[in-house]
Amino acid sequence: MKIILASGSPRRKELMEKTGLKFEIDPANIDERKFQDKSAKKSAEIIATEKAKEVVERHPNSIIIGSDLVVSYLDHQLGKPTDEKDAKKMLELLRGKTHQIFTGVAVINTQNSKITAEVDTVNIIMSQYSDELIDEYIKTGIPMDRGRAYGLQDLDGKLIKGFKGDKETILGLSTKIVLELIEKVK
Repeated sequence: MKIILASGSPRRKELMEKTGLKFEIDPANIDERKFQDKSAKKSAEIIATEKAKEVVERHPNSIIIGSDLVVSYLDHQLGKPTDEKDAKKMLELLRGKTHQIFTGVAVINTQNSKITAEVDTVNIIMSQYSDELIDEYIKTGIPMDRGRAYGLQDLDGKLIKGFKGDKETILGLSTKIVLELIEKVK
């Protein structure tokens, strides 16, 4: 049975490669805003599921994996910045504070129509970085492609003081959860 990753994210592709499973990529094309819930955790689950559902018709007799990462600070969901000003605002907001990352994973078996989903949570503690570091970082353009305006690996980790949870969840796909959910839908 084919395995399909419904994501175009290079980070998710790298994580899936670690599983040793053979898979193909077919990025889902959905408007995530239509599926947002008040709860960041619920949003991650719903959007991951909708991404998997979006590619189902193209892949009969397959296992489809959808994933979504939602960032929450004080119950406010942070997406990708809309522009450099928005990126700066997000990074200033998060500086020195703790926020949550919710990564939802959904798996659908198109052969038997079984579907399951799970959400993992990580608490991120941000560093007390300077305004100069924020400006330097924004000039690279990297924050514009990151939900929450930063990546764990960016700037050699200078933005993050620490985290509690699974590193893969921060990167957008827990392989442990993927493997567990594939077993559940067989």
